[in-house]
Amino acid sequence: MTTIKAEEVRIPRRAREAVARHEQVLVLNRERPVLAIVHPDMLERGPRRRGRPTREVAAMLAGAPAPDPDFAADMEAVTRSVGPVPGTPWERS
Repeated sequence: MTTIKAEEVRIPRRAREAVARHEQVLVLNRERPVLAIVHPDMLERGPRRRGRPTREVAAMLAGAPAPDPDFAADMEAVTRSVGPVPGTPWERS
């Protein structure tokens, strides 16, 4: 979770007051919801619904086999056989 200090953002007074009343505040961008602001007491404390804890992912990566030392050479050979690739995915060759 990323945290920011209150002085780094400007939250309208009515939003702060709503959160203090334990009301959810929905932030819209172009009429589409992009963010929900809730009082910390309203956060779910149960099991996570998706993803894995960072600790578990780190343990999985630590137990993964080392990369194949020939992989980089193989990829270079593939790139040479295909020809030049665009600098960005949106660039046309």
